[in-house]
Amino acid sequence: MSNFQTRLILIILFLLPAYLIRIKFGWLSFNVLELLIAALFLVWIFNKQKKYIIHNTSFTISVSLILIGLVLSVIANGNYYSGFGAIKGWFVVPLIFAIIFYDTLKREEILLRKSLLALFFSGVAVSAIGIVYEFLGVLTYDNRLKIFWDSPNQLAMFLAVPFLIGILRFDLEEFRELCSRKGKVEPWLMSRAVGVALIALNLLFTFSYGAWFAIAAAILVIFWLKYRNISQKKYLVISILILAILLGLASIYKYKSIANSGERSSFASRLTIWKSAGLMIQNNPLFGIGPGNFQEKYLEYQKYFSSYLEWSAPHPHNVFLAFWLESGFVGLIGFIILLIYFLRDNKKAVRWTLNRDLGILFLGIMTYVLIHGLIDTTYWRNDLAVVFWMVIAANAYLPREKQI
Repeated sequence: MSNFQTRLILIILFLLPAYLIRIKFGWLSFNVLELLIAALFLVWIFNKQKKYIIHNTSFTISVSLILIGLVLSVIANGNYYSGFGAIKGWFVVPLIFAIIFYDTLKREEILLRKSLLALFFSGVAVSAIGIVYEFLGVLTYDNRLKIFWDSPNQLAMFLAVPFLIGILRFDLEEFRELCSRKGKVEPWLMSRAVGVALIALNLLFTFSYGAWFAIAAAILVIFWLKYRNISQKKYLVISILILAILLGLASIYKYKSIANSGERSSFASRLTIWKSAGLMIQNNPLFGIGPGNFQEKYLEYQKYFSSYLEWSAPHPHNVFLAFWLESGFVGLIGFIILLIYFLRDNKKAVRWTLNRDLGILFLGIMTYVLIHGLIDTTYWRNDLAVVFWMVIAANAYLPREKQI
């Protein structure tokens, strides 16, 4: 049964985009990802041999603050159906997955590397579909790739983590530990290169400049921690060149985008959304507007502004604004405390564990989430929430492990 539980975890991580497939039973609404995690929960409960105890009280405090803030925000705003639905999909279900993931790691430590593989190949599979969409010209009105997500930026947010895993995590030596037949080593390297190239092309076709910049920053952080003791001067020169090239390309494309769209550029749209979000916080500083309620409030606040460039804005394009608005000030404090504890554990993992590369990778992923989160909402979605809490759980586990 424990092997089935492990396989189900890997299947869930590979099928993260399945959250886009929704199922309704009367007034109840679920998606395939939620149903898979519910099945995992039942398997886990049936397979448990002793009571589960949460030892890390620091994370209990931060998570409790977030959940309390969410519930208070729903009660204060009265959006019970959409609010509790958002709490279920974006917090309760991902947290259940993270708890089971953490508990399974204690018995099967190789699960962590297998899970990273599952995420990577999920990104590769989606990217293969993306190449077909690009070839057939199934794009947005401004010729950007989004596949079956609502926007190109959402696709970029999903692909960013598999991309970082693909280029920074798995090398020849590590793969030999997962594969007993030496003849498969070369095909793996080839498949990894092809997979990374596919994901990179899809990221390019999204023209998500925020994702490009955040990924570049994450790569610099990871390379700095991983290679600074090997060749510091060479690293600095290469890093500066890579960053300059990426920023140069992003700036050129962004300048063209702004020049072509003028006052209707994506940046101008974000400014309006941020102004509207700021006014919402000013009017609702303690409890926010309720989870899953931003689109409705955003349209309601149109009367305070001369014009809206974007009528569809389900989130405020900033992860910190989103936590304040949708979980209140209490939830925002809980989120900030959670990040502080993440950095505390990550510092221990990078310094002390035998697998410091994993800690470096998780820091790179969180760097991406927070930097891209300044101009986009890199949490409030089912797939992103599952990955976020998985990284939190794995990072918390690393300082306590002997060897993965």
